[in-house]
Amino acid sequence: MIQKISRILAPLYSDPGIRMVVLYRIDGVPIFTKMNGPKHELASILYWLEKQIQEMLCYIFNRNLNEANFKFGNTRILMYPVSRTLVLSIMTDEETSMYKLEVDIKTACIELGRLMGYEG
Repeated sequence: MIQKISRILAPLYSDPGIRMVVLYRIDGVPIFTKMNGPKHELASILYWLEKQIQEMLCYIFNRNLNEANFKFGNTRILMYPVSRTLVLSIMTDEETSMYKLEVDIKTACIELGRLMGYEG
């Protein structure tokens, strides 16, 4: 299963502007994580994100949002629901082009949803 998830998410984490890709369960537990770059640089952002993730995920699902995003310094954090229990989170540099990224994210969400048996 992890290999299939990795293959689906490869177009995202292979982009040099993407700093991190994480697939979370709704309770905040990461299922898949891929970091690009030095982990010590991402540690403070990751620590902050882990503290916020459960509340943010519940907000996404309770409000039935298609996405949620926010900035943390020069970093953008994008969150997209994949199914009723999974959320894809992407950490990207502020300069990253959103056009290709959005296409890759939507494609990954559809493929992950199918892999998990969710067609909603």
